Amino acid sequence: METSTAPTADALASLLADLSRACADGVAGLPTDDLLRLVTDAGTLQRGLDAIRVRLAGELAAQSAAHLGAEGVARRAGHPTPASFLAELWQISPAEAARLCEVGVAVRPRLALDGSLLPARYPSLGLAVENLVLGVEAAAVIVRELDQAAPYCSAESRAAGERLLVEHAPGLTGRQVQGLARQVRDRLDEDGAEPRDAIRRQRRSLTLIPQPDGMVRLVWDMPPETAGLVRAGIDALVGEQLRAARDRVPSSLADTGMADTDDRTVPQRRADAAEELLRHAISCDRPGGDRPVVTMVVRMTLDQLLDGLGAARIDGIEAGISATTARILAAEANIIPAVLGGAGEVLDLGRARRLFSSAQRQALAEQYGGCAFPGGGHPPGYTEAHHLRWWSHDGPTDLANGIPLCSFHHHRIHDDGWEIQVRDRVPYFIPPPWCDPDQVPKRRQRGNAGGVIPPGDAGPPCAGPPRRARAVRASRVRQRGSDAARQRQ
Repeated sequence: METSTAPTADALASLLADLSRACADGVAGLPTDDLLRLVTDAGTLQRGLDAIRVRLAGELAAQSAAHLGAEGVARRAGHPTPASFLAELWQISPAEAARLCEVGVAVRPRLALDGSLLPARYPSLGLAVENLVLGVEAAAVIVRELDQAAPYCSAESRAAGERLLVEHAPGLTGRQVQGLARQVRDRLDEDGAEPRDAIRRQRRSLTLIPQPDGMVRLVWDMPPETAGLVRAGIDALVGEQLRAARDRVPSSLADTGMADTDDRTVPQRRADAAEELLRHAISCDRPGGDRPVVTMVVRMTLDQLLDGLGAARIDGIEAGISATTARILAAEANIIPAVLGGAGEVLDLGRARRLFSSAQRQALAEQYGGCAFPGGGHPPGYTEAHHLRWWSHDGPTDLANGIPLCSFHHHRIHDDGWEIQVRDRVPYFIPPPWCDPDQVPKRRQRGNAGGVIPPGDAGPPCAGPPRRARAVRASRVRQRGSDAARQRQ
């Protein structure tokens, strides 16, 4: 029979007195060993107090049971539940109070109809809490998972599961205890696994919530099988990026004297990876050869399309985007820009000739082997075809004017002012002056992380900072558009 080894009240009082004296003397600058001893003692004292709180919470819950009605302790105090009463008395969160009541009731001896005492629902768990082996949070997880399996297994099987969890849970983190308890629950209720899957599947949802700052929050509740697939895909891309960034640092320092400037956080990398997966899925052919019918309409005026100034709108999205971003979208597959005149009439609707065909994309993949940016390591399936001479600048959609770039580097070209020159079928990437004052051209070498070529072999450098260059080009294009309008009149 299991016996209690819980510390006595005198032992807990002595521990509290020692901790109080130590803290009164000051803990700043304590030797590491002394500090860790005090931290350990504080944890032991907390578990001792939690064991006492569990007993009291269980008794309060029993004396506030629903069948007592208005005579229950909590109801007489003006509270609907014992948890809300405890939350007020002890100034703790309602969730913590509910856990204490839940565990307290589960490990408290029960009363039979004739008034005699019956064993607790989970006696082994109660002893583990009393002996300070398990904390309240871990005990609450075990109670919840065993209660879910209780209707579908025998009392003996449930007791065996309880003993197994009490034996293996000490020393585990809260998440590890939860995973172990769910495994035990599934073993106890093997017939219930399939219904649970069906219930979770029914609860799946995806919601897009516009935010006040123009961002859109995506809330995606997914069953485990979907979550595993999504996480595996995103983690694979993020892991590939992190490894590539790690491997590029020595090479980039040796070649350019600058470390890799890709300073995205891991959540940002996950967001970019999810976007790349979606773009890849949209661009893939279906078994019959047709691509999915996915259309995003971006609305802008002709002047905005030509000069890249102002804001555009996406159908179904409340916040606007810059015309520059809209021009980037104009070059991507299955995205149709609707160009509007001043009165809102449609002047031009993007057509297939603006987009690179599957055959052209495959030819670019064969020629470049993936993202062509120096150090870019993405395979062809995760690249977008970029117009070397932008489509809005009368650039044709042909192989000579195309180059594959991943989404991240595609945005760097448009946003940061990089120039691309192709000579003898070799692309040279010229950084903007703010990135490299000497504007030393860089080229991608297949099988290498990137390289630099002598300035004399690269042709003329880019002309000036990106904003000024774009403004000069915009004024020229606007003037050309005005001349063409006068001729039409």
